[in-house]
Amino acid sequence: MDQLFCMRVFVRIVEQGACSRAADDLGVSRATVTTALSQLEKRLGVRLLQRTTRRLSLTDEGRAYYADCVRILGDIDEAEDALTHARLSPRGRLRVSIAQSFEPLGFFPLLARFMDEYPELSVEVIVTDRAVNMVEEGIDCAVRAVEASRDALLVARTLFIARWLTCASPGYFAQHGVPGHPSEIAAHNCIRFVSPSTGRARDWLFDEGGVQTKRTPRGSLSLTSLDAAVAAARAGTGLAQVPDLLACGAVLAGELEPVLTEHIVQAPAVVLAYPGNRYLPAKVRAFAAFLQKAYPRQGWWPKIAAHLQRRPAA
Repeated sequence: MDQLFCMRVFVRIVEQGACSRAADDLGVSRATVTTALSQLEKRLGVRLLQRTTRRLSLTDEGRAYYADCVRILGDIDEAEDALTHARLSPRGRLRVSIAQSFEPLGFFPLLARFMDEYPELSVEVIVTDRAVNMVEEGIDCAVRAVEASRDALLVARTLFIARWLTCASPGYFAQHGVPGHPSEIAAHNCIRFVSPSTGRARDWLFDEGGVQTKRTPRGSLSLTSLDAAVAAARAGTGLAQVPDLLACGAVLAGELEPVLTEHIVQAPAVVLAYPGNRYLPAKVRAFAAFLQKAYPRQGWWPKIAAHLQRRPAA
C-alpha cells in the first residue's frame, strides 16, 4: 500500500482509538486498516501500537512517529491547498478542543452557523478541561482561557477579554453585609478555587490604587471548578471571584450581585490557539475569523456594567 495512505490510517487509528472506528471514519474495510498498520510497522521495523483485547495504546516509538505523521500530513495538505487554491474554501475535518465552561457561552449555536456557512467541513469537538497536546492528539485548534503566548509552539488569537468578578447572592449579602474594600473579604466566607493540577488555592486579584494586589480567600468550601463556584455562590454559600463570562447570566438574572467593581482586574484572555505552522489551513483561519466576529472583543463586562447602571438606587 502507499506509505502516505498507511500514515493516514495510523493517524486515524490513534485519533479514533480503534481500528474499526478508523475504518468507518476513512470509509474502508477493517481488513484494509489492519493491513496498512501491519505494513507500516514492518517497513519501520518497530511496533507503533500496543494491542490488548480492551484497548490500543501508543508505544514510545509510536508516539514520536504519530507526531511526525501529523506534521508531515498537515504539510502535504497545506501544500496541496496552496497549489489548488483550496485554502480559500475550507473543507475536510476540523478538530476543536474547548473547555467545559465554554459550552454555556452560546458556542454550539455559533458552531451550527459556522457549519452552515462551510458545508464541506466536518467538525469534531473535544470538550475537556485538560490541557491538550494539539500536535500529538491531532487537534487543529483549541479555545483556551490561558496565557497561551507562553507556549512558543502555539499561535493564539484573542477572542475576547475576561475579568475577575467578585460576587455573591442577594441573600448572602442580606445576611452577611457587603464588602466595601478588598481587605474586607477576610470577614466573609469565600468560595475558594483550587487548581486540579497543582492543588493550590487561587489568590483573588484586585486593583488597589492602580496596583494589582493579591488577597488570600478564606472559607469553608473549596472547589476545583469555576463553574461550580458560580453555582455555589448562586446558592448563597459565600463570596466568589470568577471570570465575568461565567457569572454574566446569573448577574443579569438577579441571582448574583457583583461587588468591589471599582477594583476589577483583567483575567487571562480567551484565545483560539493553534500550532504555529508556516501555513495556516483555511479551515482554522475561517474558524478563527468566525469566532472573532461572533464574540464581543471586550467580553461580557460592558453588558454587566450596563445592567448595574440600570438598577434602581438602593
